[in-house]
Amino acid sequence: MATPRILISSEPTVYHVIARVSRGEFLFGDLEKVRMRRLLWQMAEFCGVEVLTYAVMSNHVHVVARVPVKVEADEAVTNAEVLRRFGVLYGKGAMLEAAKGLEVASGEGWTEFRRKHLAMMHDLSWFMRMFKQRFALWFNAYHKTFGTLWAERFTSVVIEGRGEALLAVCAYVDLNPVRARIVGDPREYRWSGYGEAVGGAAWGASGN
Repeated sequence: MATPRILISSEPTVYHVIARVSRGEFLFGDLEKVRMRRLLWQMAEFCGVEVLTYAVMSNHVHVVARVPVKVEADEAVTNAEVLRRFGVLYGKGAMLEAAKGLEVASGEGWTEFRRKHLAMMHDLSWFMRMFKQRFALWFNAYHKTFGTLWAERFTSVVIEGRGEALLAVCAYVDLNPVRARIVGDPREYRWSGYGEAVGGAAWGASGN
């Protein structure tokens, strides 16, 4: 049975999300953490989700994310932005091919394309689903393994307000590698929001 999750769509909402490896195995080394961080930013950009901080550990990942309101048909997302985000997900070549095809397609073709991709935007479930699925596919292909990587879909907790509660949760996430005795100072941990920011790495899908 999937772990119950709390999702809100009527207003911008901040969530603390946790995804764990099956059986708690320590499977993620430096290479896996680099890949996971890139995917995290890529999926966030496509979905329009704001990642406030994160921590990629050896057997689980924490994400604190703000998800915009999901309105009917997401009028705030222009057609050009839908195509741009499609390119973020599938690459520039695919974006250009889609744009070329839509130029000659009927109005219904564009309507369906827009509806399909908007359905995955401004949505925590889609954000985590694509993030975890894409990482699992890469992990199994790279390591020549198969089977379930993640223990469950994910767990999420709503963080109410933008004051002390949010700061406390972000600090909890950033201090994960310190509590695990991996580093003595959170700024030394490369695969976290705090370490990435303080270390001067580029925030976003292109960060290394």
